[in-house]
Amino acid sequence: MFLCLLLAAAPAWAQKARPVEGMSEQQRADYRKLMRGYVDAFRILGRAKACRLDFDAAPLRREVARRHGEKSEAVAVADLGFAAGAENQRLAPDLDPLLPAPMPCDVVVYMREMRLPELPASLVLP
Repeated sequence: MFLCLLLAAAPAWAQKARPVEGMSEQQRADYRKLMRGYVDAFRILGRAKACRLDFDAAPLRREVARRHGEKSEAVAVADLGFAAGAENQRLAPDLDPLLPAPMPCDVVVYMREMRLPELPASLVLP
């Protein structure tokens, strides 16, 4: 019980995601939503690069790798989102259902303090 309370109190940056294998349908839905959140976040970071802003995507990418593993699908999705934002490209419909309108550079500047989406409770490794 104490361990459960300790894990629940752990900050989001200290949480690791469970592997995709063996997930329930609800967990898979949460996982897909999380991957879309990563695409959105890294698309903005890629757009910042295209706008020649000095946002550093590396800490957020390291956080995704820490959560899911360096060679995980989540890291690949983050990298794809970054490239798509930098080049204003469309990704596969399951990751990017609707191509968002390009964000103007004068708006991107306000995204500097952007954070990754929280890891859903159903995906936190016990």
